[in-house]
Amino acid sequence: MLRGRRGRGLFAVVVAASLAACSAVEKRPVGTVGHVRGFAGMVAADEPRAVLVGRDVLSAGGNAADAAVAMYFTMAVTYPSAASLGGGGSCIVHDKGKKKTEVMEFPAMASTMAGAVPSAVPANPRGFFALHAKYGKLRFESLLAEPERMARQGVPVSRALASDLSRAVPVLGRDPVARSIFFRPDGGVLREGDMLAQPGLATVIANIRRNTGDFYVGVGAREVVRSVQAAGGTLTLEDLRDIKPVWRETLTVKTGFETTHVAPPPSVGSTVAGQLTGALWERWKETPPDERPHLLAETSARVFADRARWMTPVGQTGEAPAGLMAAAHLGAMMADYAPATHVPVSGVSAPPSDFPLGAGLAVMDGEGATVVCGVTTHGLFGSGRVAPVTGIVLAGIPGPFGPPPITTMMTVNHNSDEVRFAGTASGGATAPLALTQSLLAAVAEDKPLSDALGMPRLIHPAFPDAVFVENGPHALDPAPLQGRGHQVNAVAMPSRVQALICREGYNNPDSCEAATDPRGFGLAMKVGQP
Repeated sequence: MLRGRRGRGLFAVVVAASLAACSAVEKRPVGTVGHVRGFAGMVAADEPRAVLVGRDVLSAGGNAADAAVAMYFTMAVTYPSAASLGGGGSCIVHDKGKKKTEVMEFPAMASTMAGAVPSAVPANPRGFFALHAKYGKLRFESLLAEPERMARQGVPVSRALASDLSRAVPVLGRDPVARSIFFRPDGGVLREGDMLAQPGLATVIANIRRNTGDFYVGVGAREVVRSVQAAGGTLTLEDLRDIKPVWRETLTVKTGFETTHVAPPPSVGSTVAGQLTGALWERWKETPPDERPHLLAETSARVFADRARWMTPVGQTGEAPAGLMAAAHLGAMMADYAPATHVPVSGVSAPPSDFPLGAGLAVMDGEGATVVCGVTTHGLFGSGRVAPVTGIVLAGIPGPFGPPPITTMMTVNHNSDEVRFAGTASGGATAPLALTQSLLAAVAEDKPLSDALGMPRLIHPAFPDAVFVENGPHALDPAPLQGRGHQVNAVAMPSRVQALICREGYNNPDSCEAATDPRGFGLAMKVGQP
């Protein structure tokens, strides 16, 4: 009997030792894909290869900031039409450990140099380096290795980039450097699946990997300036030296038991989204479905009329006017709302002129930290020029096209300190209401996130006094609007939303969903096994 017990005990020890050895063999080190076992987070972006890179970073043990950095630099290679190194952007960050939600602004402002092709000062490299310096976990240089490889060895053109290239032929065709990169030997523009190699850009990314500061104040900075000026663009060493990201408090509005955070100006679209959300949240569930398009249109008109009053000075100072999100201010805007009829607004003399193109990414890691970012080149391929040697697409300046086409939003339950909803939208003036509609459908109505992003969209820009409704596969029925006295025009909607939601928190991955806009060519996914 004793011998049997000893035998069973010895067997148990051997099995335990074997399992421990097996576990030790299977456990991969930090920085290796597969390190994280179980739920590692979620990713979504306008360009699919960026999502795959972000997935790998999360799987390797990186956090949300790490993944966002790797995803951005990947888009700089695979989606330079909107995410060039020459542009700028904005990110909202939620750090669960620090119980803090804040925004970082790194807009691509106009150079101080005058010239025939005004171009912006490249802000994205310094912005994403600052994001990593404050919140990153993995080594910065490791996050740029895959983007550098893609640029140097080439990467197949995605459907997202191919769509932009097909529309940019008249612009890019005038620039010899752009033609050498984005055109085929037969003279046609690159198509989906064609290889896109950018050795000059690879060298720049390699230099940023080794010494990020050199891009702004060293030998690399002088090379960037010479390259931009050789393309006819405007840039000086002082411009590069002086551009700095700014960390700021978010603007907030209460949405039930949670708080929705948006980026303040100069991210004008985010501020508009915050006002729309604050004005609509309490009314939404109580409004009959056939009245909701009317409510959206009337609220849109009032918020855009308000934007026309505050936007110009804000664009100059970068400071948000006090009280924009206050309940009293939003209530006064909606005081004349009539459920059965359209009530025009006054005091607006021009439509919003935001350029629609931008790119967004959203990422949450397995610990609940979340980052949403929007970037822009202020135009399709910016100014349409590519700097020789460096291969950087020159970003335009915001002047002729209005404010940056960047809209970001994050809803946080501060009792549990968990992100419930996070999203970013491009599409210029159409982006704020598209993101707000997605939030209302997913959170207030509890629709699946993918369904929420596919809801028909509209916008009333205050001027002209008309509602522009979506046509095509996501067409909106105009009858409820026309019956209430609206002039209705059906158009294609350029808005594209990338979003994440965790209805019961990140500790319950089954309640989490990532979604990409069905109108675009992005990708969204959960990472790891639940």
